[in-house]
Amino acid sequence: MPFAADLTSKDLHADPHPIYRVLRDHEPWAWSDKLGLWLVSRYDDVVFVDQRPDIFTAHQDNSLAERAMGVVMIRTDGDVHRRLRSAVDGPLRRRNVRRHWSAALESTAHELAERLAAQPAFDLVSDFAAPFAARALMMVVGLPDTSVAQVVEWSGAFIAGLANHEDDQAVWKRTTRARTEVDDLVREAIARVRAQPDNTVISAMVHADIPEPLDAEEIAAQVRLMIAGGFNEPWHALATLVWQVCAQPELAARVVREPAALDAAIEETMRWLTPIGAFPRQLAVNYAVGDVVLRAGDKLLALAGAANRDERVFSDPDTFDIDRPNLNDHLAFSLGAHYCLGTYLAREQLRTAVPLLLTRLPGLRVTRTPDLSGWMFRGPQSVMMRHDGIPADEGVAR
Repeated sequence: MPFAADLTSKDLHADPHPIYRVLRDHEPWAWSDKLGLWLVSRYDDVVFVDQRPDIFTAHQDNSLAERAMGVVMIRTDGDVHRRLRSAVDGPLRRRNVRRHWSAALESTAHELAERLAAQPAFDLVSDFAAPFAARALMMVVGLPDTSVAQVVEWSGAFIAGLANHEDDQAVWKRTTRARTEVDDLVREAIARVRAQPDNTVISAMVHADIPEPLDAEEIAAQVRLMIAGGFNEPWHALATLVWQVCAQPELAARVVREPAALDAAIEETMRWLTPIGAFPRQLAVNYAVGDVVLRAGDKLLALAGAANRDERVFSDPDTFDIDRPNLNDHLAFSLGAHYCLGTYLAREQLRTAVPLLLTRLPGLRVTRTPDLSGWMFRGPQSVMMRHDGIPADEGVAR
């Protein structure tokens, strides 16, 4: 029996990487009966899938994503995708992130870091990374009064729906509740920005200069998508990056001292522990790979998390190495038409927060090896840390 035939989400949840290695070596195009889809694990194949929407469409019939979040841009192609993306992308472009949001990100990071300065032991995830990512996302989206707890719950609910291959009805009940709560706030925000436009994503969608304006449901669906992916990816990456550089004091010093080293560490973080681990696709036509035949209508996951550890592309792939020559070749943000809109906001959060934490909290160190979980969305759920503290009148230059 093929190795992948009986694979389940549970098998992959704790640590997918040993499984990915077997798939890459022996079943690079593998069918899972339990998941009901193909798993594509080698780097070159994942790139091929992502760049050929004529064969592998982003739309999936009866998709978990559509059931959880509605019709979202990353599950569409062609004109439908372009219409949704063009309405959303303005506030998330690199220059607009820097122009409109950098100061607020810095202020938020300083506020959270100051609290930690008086708290020698803390959980990086719950005390900094998750609140920072939640507040940043809601500010940019246009729901600034949303609590961190709400964002955590909504994101968890949508992600549970995305991975609900077992059709657990309790998961769908949780997802429906999150959709209702988000939709109520989005409707209020739509009314607000109609009267007073601003630089937020909701305002951009309301006032998009496109032939067919987005309706309230389409706007809400894109907000649900951003809550699912735009929250988890930054805090997973932030927690992972701080954990890794604190394990190597010389690397931590480089990251503080050299902007190029910080940028390299960000890219290596995305490769080493890819926060969004797979791109769902569906076969638009029959397609053969050697003796393997995929049929039109079959569902597929292009495993970015597996591709980013492919030994054929990245030497010693399980090692965190910011000096590897091809670190920018990772697939954490997808490619082409579906390149992640949130990449610039995510990177700006990391550029802001990581040097601040390393400077403001001297002697920062991990006190317990973090537990990692997930495969569609993977990251540390907790990173316990300590620092040595500094006198109250000493601080980071503002």
